[in-house]
Amino acid sequence: MRPPIDSVRTLYLTIVAYGAIAIVILALGLVEFVRYEPQVQASGSQALIVGVYRYDATSHTTFGPDQGSFGRTQTFAAVVDWSKLAGDITVDARWYDSFEDVVGRVGPGTAAQLSGMTTVPVMAPVGFQHNLPGHYIFVVERLQGGEPVEVLARRIVLVARS
Repeated sequence: MRPPIDSVRTLYLTIVAYGAIAIVILALGLVEFVRYEPQVQASGSQALIVGVYRYDATSHTTFGPDQGSFGRTQTFAAVVDWSKLAGDITVDARWYDSFEDVVGRVGPGTAAQLSGMTTVPVMAPVGFQHNLPGHYIFVVERLQGGEPVEVLARRIVLVARS
């Protein structure tokens, strides 16, 4: 005759097994994070975003006051003062839309190389005539080995639905 199956013991062993699997997954995640994420690399540099303005695509100039929100049909661009950065660090400036797609970019290059490219416009996504509504993030990053290692400046603007 077989001894009766203890359902509490089976449940306990199942929970212990799931806990052990969770600990292994957590350990693998920490190892991956340490391996692939760059260590804190603060240079002490800060980029200066002069502002975000309306943009005229035909003359490639900005106009009007610094704004924090725009309509879908309005084109806009950020203006960056590259002279505030050391001329030898490699930087990149990008606009991201709500879907984290890059919709405008200048760089990569050294601050000295980008000194003539102070205006970074947002371009409507491919296939669209207007910007998608949502929050747009403008980021100036320091690059090392082609990878971003430090955010030097950030600005968020809203593109309204109407």
